[in-house]
Amino acid sequence: MVTKLSFNQTDSKKAIRYDPTYVKGFYRRGAAYVALNQLDLACQDFKQVCKLVPSDKDARSKYELTLKEFRLREFSKCIKVEDKRVEINVEDIVVESSYDGPKIEDAE
Repeated sequence: MVTKLSFNQTDSKKAIRYDPTYVKGFYRRGAAYVALNQLDLACQDFKQVCKLVPSDKDARSKYELTLKEFRLREFSKCIKVEDKRVEINVEDIVVESSYDGPKIEDAE
């Protein structure tokens, strides 16, 4: 699958290099980028399709969906917090004999 996507991507790049107005090349390469999880590059290609053919509703939809997912992933990276939980075993805590505060009674 990845080989086929890479081929589509390479083929589309060549077609676009040959004809920078080749809409189908941008669309196919954008779709390949989405499948390869390269959403930033996919957005660029779908945006180019929208510029070349402003009336293409499918391309506009693909662009908006891809951009939305890209922004969501970027936002998630920004707010990501590592889960650093510390496990404490109460039995391992040493309490000095001079301690006179609240105590946990044995449930036995």
